Amino acid sequence: MADRLTQLQICLDQLTDMFSAALNYVDQHHDAIVLNAEDPKLVDQNHHPASNAEFTESINELASDIILKTRQILTIIDTLPGVGVTKKEQMDRILQLEKELYDVEMKKKKTIQTKDDLLEWVNELILQISRGIAETRV
Repeated sequence: MADRLTQLQICLDQLTDMFSAALNYVDQHHDAIVLNAEDPKLVDQNHHPASNAEFTESINELASDIILKTRQILTIIDTLPGVGVTKKEQMDRILQLEKELYDVEMKKKKTIQTKDDLLEWVNELILQISRGIAETRV
């Protein structure tokens, strides 16, 4: 699963596509209206608008989809780390984590040093044993 920021970016891209699709639908399927009562309604023979009920239903569905996507985006934003946390609290947490990291690094260095010391000791033992075996065969 993608991290929260990637999810947020994907949702924002989807929302942008939804807005574009809604505008395109309105542009392609709207019926012509007259601005003044005296003006005649112009009819384009190549344009076949959706019925009023179908157009309204489609617009409502597109609007519902946009609202749901917006809610999804808001939910992701609410779950981002640091939301509702002050800058000071975030800095304190960073300092605490830095200290923990330093402690773990020191423990790691000591452990590596202990391992190296033990490895050197084991190598010395192996050399002593092999010398002892070699001396007894001469």
